[in-house]
Amino acid sequence: MELRASSPVLAAGFLDRAIGMYRQGFESDWRDAYPGVNLATLLWLRDPDGEEFKEIVALVRYANRRRLAGSPDYWDHAVALELAALDDDEDGSMGALSTCLTSSRETWELISTANNIALVRDELRGKGKDVEWLDVIVGELQRRAGDVAAEG
Repeated sequence: MELRASSPVLAAGFLDRAIGMYRQGFESDWRDAYPGVNLATLLWLRDPDGEEFKEIVALVRYANRRRLAGSPDYWDHAVALELAALDDDEDGSMGALSTCLTSSRETWELISTANNIALVRDELRGKGKDVEWLDVIVGELQRRAGDVAAEG
């Protein structure tokens, strides 16, 4: 993402490569929504109206609903949060955030989720959208990561 301004061709190549890797991971087990939401996010960054994004995000939503209906862990809640952010759904994001904050076990989980939400925030901000609520989410995830590290 850092290369987008200075070297857009190289950035596009790395984005395509990352999409290919996450596609491979998600296709190896479609029940695991976490590689799928990463794939969906990268596809959304490339083309939020693209057919592949729409297909993948539908599969990820289904896989995530199934996981949340069973015995969900942190990553299942993080996927719900990231999907809501991709939908520009503030209420859904805030609801999912609370379960993320209370189900995290490791600092890196929260930081990874904060980084993914920041990608969505930065893209929406670049399109002129009000993303203050995404700033709050990123801040809360980072704050909780600090708390988890201190509890350590």
